[in-house]
Amino acid sequence: MMPVSKTKLISAAAALLAFTLGTASAYDIRIINANIITMDDSNPSASTMLISGNRIVAVGDEGVGGGYAEGQFTVIDAGGAVVLPGIIDQHLHWNRSAITWGYALHRGENAFTLQALEDALKARAAEVPTGEWISLIGRHNHLQFLADPSDPDSGRYPTRQELDAWVPEHNVLFSQRFRPTPVGSGSEDFNRANFTGPGQLSSNAVDFFNAMESPMPFVSEVPLSGALDATLSNEVYEWTRANNTLEDQVRSTIDLVRWSHQVGLVAVGDAGGIGFRQTQDFLPLMEADRRGELKVRNRYQFRPTGDTFLPDVPNHVGVNALRSILSAAPLAESRECLGPVELPGEGFHLSRAGSPYFRNMGLGESIAPPIPEQIAGAVIFLLRRPDWSFHQHAEAGQISNIIEGIQSALDVDDPCRIEPLATRHSSLEHLNDATKQNLADLAELGVGAGIQAVRFLFPGWQYSGPPYKAAVDTPGLNAGFGADGMFAAHGNPWTTLQFMVTGETFNGEDILTDDPLGRGPQQITLMEGLRGYSRDAAWFMREEYERGQLKVGYLADVIVLEQDPFEVNVREIRDTKAALTIVNGEVVYSSGSL
Repeated sequence: MMPVSKTKLISAAAALLAFTLGTASAYDIRIINANIITMDDSNPSASTMLISGNRIVAVGDEGVGGGYAEGQFTVIDAGGAVVLPGIIDQHLHWNRSAITWGYALHRGENAFTLQALEDALKARAAEVPTGEWISLIGRHNHLQFLADPSDPDSGRYPTRQELDAWVPEHNVLFSQRFRPTPVGSGSEDFNRANFTGPGQLSSNAVDFFNAMESPMPFVSEVPLSGALDATLSNEVYEWTRANNTLEDQVRSTIDLVRWSHQVGLVAVGDAGGIGFRQTQDFLPLMEADRRGELKVRNRYQFRPTGDTFLPDVPNHVGVNALRSILSAAPLAESRECLGPVELPGEGFHLSRAGSPYFRNMGLGESIAPPIPEQIAGAVIFLLRRPDWSFHQHAEAGQISNIIEGIQSALDVDDPCRIEPLATRHSSLEHLNDATKQNLADLAELGVGAGIQAVRFLFPGWQYSGPPYKAAVDTPGLNAGFGADGMFAAHGNPWTTLQFMVTGETFNGEDILTDDPLGRGPQQITLMEGLRGYSRDAAWFMREEYERGQLKVGYLADVIVLEQDPFEVNVREIRDTKAALTIVNGEVVYSSGSL
């Protein structure tokens, strides 16, 4: 599908408006006759909203903004549709999926039968040039594609013959990029995962790989069935990573922007991820931003893992890894500092620089191994730097260790500490097996709880399900929600929201009602889920006073929905899409349904 210019998008949207007053600018918009859910406790609902430039200038009922001259605004009649703040995924590996191979099968992640997958492939083939690749890399469990919709155990990949019949003129690649490896069955067990899994190729794709001589990186001969085991699937994936051109990665990034707008996703807290290279893999996103096409607010994290595969180059973890990124501290020479020798310097935080769409939000997804002493050292180091935040991976028995380490760091009387931890908007992430006491401890520390939905696709990943209810019921806790896609999980926020409400995984298994940790049922209401995907998610990016609410002075990130998710069957929430998406006051997507 050819890129659609901003001008064409705005023109198409304007043609669909109920009526237009005068010659209004595309950036001055009045939404009327709407069911506006503001996420602003002081003004929770409204029917009319005015946007000027990139800011909201009025929110209220009919007649609001009467002081503005008639003809000053383009008017959108929402026809009673639900209007929300644009969705913010607090923890999504968006960047890693943005640079995928070929043309991503975005619809495929929301297909839960083979028939639905066939329909998705055919629809995508109609948009993609003949002979090109259609791929679904991560974002799925191959068992979700049910051959028999009435049999939850009938999930499988389509065969090579089925793929050939469905889309004969394209190369098709499926690659599951996550597979849990249980190491126990108790609440203290940290179940590991391999970032690979099975895959499947069409005949054209099989022929493509088997025709190569000495592929670099190496790819073993692909069986004629096209079925890939985990090893071969990983070889194919690594080959696509190494041979994907910069221009193709820019194209796939812009394509993911469009899909995000269709589901109302306007911003992400991006946690990088294993295999995401923090140098060259940022280039496609930076280039898309330079071209004015990165219309999803991307708040990326630096990942100080210290991983290296080079001989004679030592790995650095914990404080040593942090030092390689943040070497200078703004410390006065007269101060006597605890711990390692510090280097005086100006100090700088990258969240203060960058564009509206590409900016750093801190360090993550790990600042140190989950050992109290290591965590304490890393926190002491960070609190000596100007306002760096961190977002720490925390599961099972790790959670209490990390909290202990943070508390140990705060118990140190450190004259070099620049500001309290509670002002940093740091967080622990995942937290499936967090107890109510763990969550209360985080609230007391001023550390947020980022909670994700990997168990929707992989129910056996952890001992218990995400503690949604326990988190929203913890006084003073900042809780934000995300999918943790787009390898280990899906990316569509509405799929996560349906999971939060029903507790049901991809095959209908309820894993939230009977909580093995005694926390009680963990389902929450749709409104609670949407708060965690908007107002509360903005806190993790330190933008809670600019985004996440439809409020005067806030950035105009707004979605108008095609269906009312509060009125549909709860098992149809995941089918919700945007009719219109506005980012930074600009109409970036219209479905044509208004």
